[in-house]
Amino acid sequence: MTDKKSWVIFFIIFIFMLLVQAKDNETVLDLIKKVTYTHLGNQYDGEYLKGNWRDVLNSKPAKHEYWSYPTGVSMYALQRAYDILKNDKIINYVNNYFKITANNYEYFRWQKYTFGTTIKTGSITKLMRLKMLDDCGAMGTALLETVMQHKCKVTPNIQQMIDIFGNYVANVQARLPDGAFWRPKSEFSPTIWVDDIYMGLPFLVKWAEYTKDNTHLTDAAKQIISYASYLQDDKDGIFYHGYYVKEKRRSCCKWGRGNGWAAVGISEVLSALPKDHPQYRYVLKIYKMQMAGLKKYQADDGLWHQVLDHPELSFGTETSCSAEFTYAIARGLNKGWLDKSYLAVVKKAMKGLRGRISESGGINKVCKSTVIEDNLEYYNNRPIRDNDHHGHGLMLLALTEVYRLYENK
Repeated sequence: MTDKKSWVIFFIIFIFMLLVQAKDNETVLDLIKKVTYTHLGNQYDGEYLKGNWRDVLNSKPAKHEYWSYPTGVSMYALQRAYDILKNDKIINYVNNYFKITANNYEYFRWQKYTFGTTIKTGSITKLMRLKMLDDCGAMGTALLETVMQHKCKVTPNIQQMIDIFGNYVANVQARLPDGAFWRPKSEFSPTIWVDDIYMGLPFLVKWAEYTKDNTHLTDAAKQIISYASYLQDDKDGIFYHGYYVKEKRRSCCKWGRGNGWAAVGISEVLSALPKDHPQYRYVLKIYKMQMAGLKKYQADDGLWHQVLDHPELSFGTETSCSAEFTYAIARGLNKGWLDKSYLAVVKKAMKGLRGRISESGGINKVCKSTVIEDNLEYYNNRPIRDNDHHGHGLMLLALTEVYRLYENK
């Protein structure tokens, strides 16, 4: 090998090492900024002409993020980032999102009432259908948070949306006799989804605060206890993805992000429960059992696998669930629910999560939306996406909670 070639190879290795070191030296605060500011896109209100159908067709449509539960998580997480960064651009983005969405929603509802139909609903299709917790729970949680904590102006259209969400979650969503949310009319067999621990229960917590009616908080706590009876494995504390109600059996697998929804949802409810609440110690026990199982299943790279108890699957470790678990464990340390041995779990997880954040602030290796299935291969073969919308909000939640943990050490 010539001296010239040797120097070229040395230079390439040197630059690579510098880049790796620079990434390792990024603080959690740096990562919060990167992930936050990358997400603040362009949005604007529409033109809502009311008259005849031609006026409707000529109205300028609004532009905002697609209405979905991942967007709800992102809007919730952006508020956590705002609490740290104190940049009004962040909270204005969140507030404007809900204002524009509420205006858009009212306009489509007017169209339906007036003409019996609507123009293409586009970005709020799921809001217009409003037939499951996915359609309003996570988004409603973020909306109530910005109204109560960040002084979003409650316009008549926003108030209408709040009232509709509150009524749907508290009174309309289907429940089993024990009060647990379930999905009796989905395209699948009637089932309980572990996902709904997050899709419904953090909203109930916020709804209790908003209405000053703690029966909704008790409802959320009792639901966790019911969900655990259906889905939590008492051997390792991990939740199965679903429960077939008619067959009275659990689904096959302990899916990562499903467990993440449980971990984050339980953490949110537990944070709001007074220690003298009748259900507090039961919810805390369920939480601790799951955290102990997660500690056991953490992979060598610091993250967690697509199916938690099947590390042999070729899918490998998955980003969104790993962010959820990091959030829940960091929250447990911040609240004193977990002992100090879990700090090593968080630090190891953070090493893995850093590698899943791109230079542009995108989130890599995120599993696509996933339904309940009864075979491992289905979960193993789910598409892996960079910048899938499930990744951003969950990563930001994890980063903001870890930041508070490191600041409080």
